Amino acid sequence: MTEIVAVINPAAGGGTACAVWEELRRAEPRLAQARVVQAPSREAQRAELAPLIEAGIERLLVLGGDGSLHAIANLLLEMGQGARVAIGPVPLGTGADFVRGLGLPRDPRACVARLLTARARPIDALAVVTDDGRRVFVINVASAGISGLVDEAVNALVRPGQAAYLRATLGAVRRYRPVACRVSVDGALWYQGDILLLVVANGRYFGRGMHISPRAELDDGLADVVLVGAVPRWQLAVRLPQLYFGTHLESRYVQWRRGREVRLEPLAPLPSFDLDGENWPSGAARFAVLPAALRVLV
Repeated sequence: MTEIVAVINPAAGGGTACAVWEELRRAEPRLAQARVVQAPSREAQRAELAPLIEAGIERLLVLGGDGSLHAIANLLLEMGQGARVAIGPVPLGTGADFVRGLGLPRDPRACVARLLTARARPIDALAVVTDDGRRVFVINVASAGISGLVDEAVNALVRPGQAAYLRATLGAVRRYRPVACRVSVDGALWYQGDILLLVVANGRYFGRGMHISPRAELDDGLADVVLVGAVPRWQLAVRLPQLYFGTHLESRYVQWRRGREVRLEPLAPLPSFDLDGENWPSGAARFAVLPAALRVLV
């Protein structure tokens, strides 16, 4: 089934997603007959998309941000269709970090023109399973610690601007206190102590352009694990630029390695997890790589 299906998050781009889609359709004749899924909630979106996926659609254009891609990836993986249906991300969100890592154009029109002739590339995903039985999938980055406070601040904004993540990060630096945790990688204890941030990364960027895992590869069957310990508060703002340039891995406060499975055991309450820019209740959890679980257009 080769029909083009476009999934639109109406709230993306500060509420401009639908207008952007109409501009794209007028500019690109191949979109004239595209089927559009524009639902008021994720539940309604899933209800409309599931029959199309079961009917055999092969490609989905997703107009939105990392949260929109997160929702579609979860639907495909829950249906067992992640390795068959290819996702074409069109960046309209606040962060658009997954698109940045893929090297796709940030301009929606240029991105769509490329995606319409692009090949599908297999990539890994992450499964996050908590000790109380909750499960969710991640396409880009999962993290714990200060990032949960950042997400809460950004996601509470009605119209987050370009500097939303930076302002939220600076605010979180003032409020967050490192939390004691145990972190194991591939079954062996790797770290025990206070953490500012733990990142289990499939992609390279989060927080609107922070180059948090500069050595990560989407298709190597491994997660890049970046752990930032208890950095003195007076150094945090000074060292923040390192995250944007990807030079933080050499810091004495940062540890880095790769693995197939990470286990996190908080020894005190943590803020919510950051999963592809979305908040998710934290707790003891396992983060496992799912090799070649998804396909994306590039």
